[in-house]
Amino acid sequence: MSTDVSGMIECRPGARLWGPDDEDSVWEVGIDLFLLNRGNAYDGLACLFGVRNSFGFRPLAEDRGFPDDASDAAR
Repeated sequence: MSTDVSGMIECRPGARLWGPDDEDSVWEVGIDLFLLNRGNAYDGLACLFGVRNSFGFRPLAEDRGFPDDASDAAR
């Protein structure tokens, strides 16, 4: 994986209220990944995705791929 990360971090706030399988539990844009890839943001990229992970973090979202029900903004 390269450090040229583009895309969005998304969340499903409705999942907490209605459950992850409810039709109102849709993905919403949370933050543009560009904001995490400015300068030497290797600690953030390592923690989230395992990119340049010389810190030994266990990545939160390593190899998860793109969800089938991602929002239009993320696509």
